[in-house]
Amino acid sequence: MKKLVLSIGAAILIALLAILGLNIYSGHGPREKVKAPDGTKVVTEELSYYIRGGKVFGKIYKPDDGDASLSRPLVVYFHEPLKTDFPESVLKALVTDGLSGYATGFRGKDSDAVSIVKRLSKEEFVEKDMIFVVSDSYCADNILLAASKLGHRIQGLVLIDPNPTGKAREIYQIYSREFLTIDPAQKGNAIPLIENYLEERGALK
Repeated sequence: MKKLVLSIGAAILIALLAILGLNIYSGHGPREKVKAPDGTKVVTEELSYYIRGGKVFGKIYKPDDGDASLSRPLVVYFHEPLKTDFPESVLKALVTDGLSGYATGFRGKDSDAVSIVKRLSKEEFVEKDMIFVVSDSYCADNILLAASKLGHRIQGLVLIDPNPTGKAREIYQIYSREFLTIDPAQKGNAIPLIENYLEERGALK
């Protein structure tokens, strides 16, 4: 009897460890509903990944239409840590167009951005062939390098006030016609510019 109890206890422990192992690479936080600029409700939820032993915090934005599992085009916004107001306002507005958004403060290397995009592409709510990336000036160099590695995994890149240097500058000079570049004078008009860019690439139905 004692052996049976120990066996059951061991089985339960193994099952718990297996569940922990499945969840160690990603984390989901509580959902909440917020309002987009036009008053539409948007569902937000923490969606973070473990990369190189550290947790990379991120937040997903989805339309509040009762179909959270529906795959949609995704806009991934890499931004300067702690400066979240502008990325959040952009993504909330884009979500009302039927997209999903993901915001994360960039803290690492271009390989980290590549890893995040690849992991997001495996999420059920993401339309795999409709992933777009946005970057602010803080991480533009790394995101340009990441975009060159991601290739056809992404369908567009939006750069807000970039100042590329080195290899990133070479990539920008070669492919700049494929990107949307928003300079400081255009930042107040960023949302309609991004919407037009996404529509041209088939992300807005």
